[in-house]
Amino acid sequence: MADSRAVRTAGSSAAGAARHPGTTRLEQTIRWLFAGWVLILFLSRFFYVAESADQGDTLWIVAGWITAAVGWSLLSWIWPSTQLRLGWLGVGVALLFGGEVISALQIVLGSGDQRTAINLAWEALGVVIAWSILHQHCGNFQFRRELLAALIATGVATAGLGLYQHYVDFPQMAAKYAPLFDRLKQADPIEAAIIRKELASENIPTDGPALILFEKRLRDSREPLGFFALANSLSGFLAVSLILVVSVVASRIRAGNRWSGKQLTLWIVVFLVLGWALLLTKSRTAWLGTGAGLMLLMLLSGRTLLTVRGLQYGAGVGAFLLFLGWGLTMFGGLDRQVLTEAPKSLQYRLQYWQATTRMIADHLLFGVGPGQFRSHYLRYKLPEASEEIADPHNLFLDVFASGGIASFLGLVLIGVVLFKDLGTEPETEAPVSGANPQWGILLASTVAVAWLLLLLSGADDRLLVVLPVAMGLFWGLCRILDGIQAETSLLRAGWHAAAFALMCHLCGAGGIGMPAISLLLLTLIDCGTVHRPGLQNSMRGEVDIRWLPLSAFSLLLLCGLITTGIRPISITQAALMSGDRLVTKGQLSAAELEYRKGELSDGWSSEATRRRAELAYRQAAADHFRSNESFLNAVQLLNDAKRRNPTYFRDDVRLAEWWMERWRASQNSEDAAQAVAALERAWDRYPTNAILMSELAVACQRAGKLAQAREVAEKALRQEAINREWGHVDRYLEESRKRELESLIGENAS
Repeated sequence: MADSRAVRTAGSSAAGAARHPGTTRLEQTIRWLFAGWVLILFLSRFFYVAESADQGDTLWIVAGWITAAVGWSLLSWIWPSTQLRLGWLGVGVALLFGGEVISALQIVLGSGDQRTAINLAWEALGVVIAWSILHQHCGNFQFRRELLAALIATGVATAGLGLYQHYVDFPQMAAKYAPLFDRLKQADPIEAAIIRKELASENIPTDGPALILFEKRLRDSREPLGFFALANSLSGFLAVSLILVVSVVASRIRAGNRWSGKQLTLWIVVFLVLGWALLLTKSRTAWLGTGAGLMLLMLLSGRTLLTVRGLQYGAGVGAFLLFLGWGLTMFGGLDRQVLTEAPKSLQYRLQYWQATTRMIADHLLFGVGPGQFRSHYLRYKLPEASEEIADPHNLFLDVFASGGIASFLGLVLIGVVLFKDLGTEPETEAPVSGANPQWGILLASTVAVAWLLLLLSGADDRLLVVLPVAMGLFWGLCRILDGIQAETSLLRAGWHAAAFALMCHLCGAGGIGMPAISLLLLTLIDCGTVHRPGLQNSMRGEVDIRWLPLSAFSLLLLCGLITTGIRPISITQAALMSGDRLVTKGQLSAAELEYRKGELSDGWSSEATRRRAELAYRQAAADHFRSNESFLNAVQLLNDAKRRNPTYFRDDVRLAEWWMERWRASQNSEDAAQAVAALERAWDRYPTNAILMSELAVACQRAGKLAQAREVAEKALRQEAINREWGHVDRYLEESRKRELESLIGENAS
């Protein structure tokens, strides 16, 4: 065996173990099992709602990565063979997520949604730890080959779920809830309350713009979602999987490999399912990204795909996708508006970007903080814009807004690393054997345990089908890819092209703030980067005590995560659920105790305090506001919730509603004046909301502020005209409210 200093170890602890004569069978087994655990952790994010990271729902995955860091440190201490080196890509990752962590600390020490900031700070640390571990393993071709099979299998299983949603699940939902929406529009107050309760039990919006948008999407669009909450998020993942499939197929064509009938059928099904689901998402940015990725793959392939045979295959792929799109258009899966509405969609994005640029200019150094975009964006939203977006639909603006200039520079550096290595040849590696059987045992055991837990817990039943399908596909793809025993230029180009496609997609779509998407992008770039020695070998048997502090630090991080994240969130969520159940049973005193428990367990969350405030107001209203003390107690509690999240304008809107309800009972202009003060604070945070302006105008009239009432009413009607000009149906004022504003202007003028 060559001198250990000359051996290419780019990566994995598994690779290091296999290349030292002193490696024991026990060490090899443990290292390969650890590599399998890393792969499971990486894939787990694609089987859970990626958009829920800000709520703390995926902190258990972060805990898994921190535990993996502890295990990796101990392995490197017990069997020292490597030293960590991360290169320029590591510097970019540190800047990108370090900026977000610092910005989150600014929120915790200052003002904002502190619970969300803490959750996303932990998620950022989790991505850094995950990438650091993956970086060591991606240097080993056998790991990259299994990762390739896993990504394709997960993509196909998720696409299959998306097809089921489009053709079965969503039509059933429309048939179930559309009649309820129709009844709600004509129902009397008693029936309307019953319908809203039924909708709320299914987490469906019950009034306002949110209900209008939900109904419109349910009736008019059935884009597949997979395990994501948005079709755009799913489409980016499908684009990555599709390009990786093309790179594998092209690589085998170049090598002259022949396929059996079963293998050919499998690849056709894989390509069909991925392409079909991708088209059904109606994500124009993902389509453009896929096209850009395929073009880059062709350019990077050199002569491989520029031969007559290669061009024939490329033309066949293009013709197949066009035929698929035509078929979906003819049979109702797609419509012409997907293309004809593209200019309008681009116009909306330009509005988002213009407002976000103004917002960034006011928060240049640290940004507004992770998870804080929407509450700050509303102050800068253009009058012509409609959506209360959660991100600017552009990865560079998103990163700059969340983490400030450090995060932006980190993303730029990561992009430079990607493009710097384009076109370079992969390093020569020793051929590897087939898939490690220990991985299969570990993955199969994990899937079996997860399936059993899902069956017993009654959680997401979709996973009962999708997990076994994904496992079966992974197993089959691993057997097919066993024939590829060394990196080829096409396989490496496939990683580059997939990363480029995802970045192109994210230039016009949200998602970079989701840990699942950001870690996927970093891993794709890492797998495509020239794998120069990322780890330097130590002498076998030499104890390297530097791994012990890293292991101890990881344990401290795990304790911190449990203390500040997992434990308070789980206690608060349980208390809120228990309190809500007690409220439905009329046990208000017991519910108050549960909400109080949730409030005390999580000092950074405002939700439990907000529930206590609503409960106190409910009791004050039931008493017809005769008790001034009980009403002021409700107001005080809601103000306490506001102090924990002062950027949330809806708390002030709710305060105004309470004061106006009390005004209706008391006819005291002071109550209306309090409502005016609350609505002015809300309007300051959301100056282009016509509904908010109309409420303020009416409150001003009730408070005797007639000049201000007329001024605000005129602004509300001007904003209403803009909304109607742009067709923002979810922002329209009710006709009765418009007449009231017009009457108010006329009365004040006279």
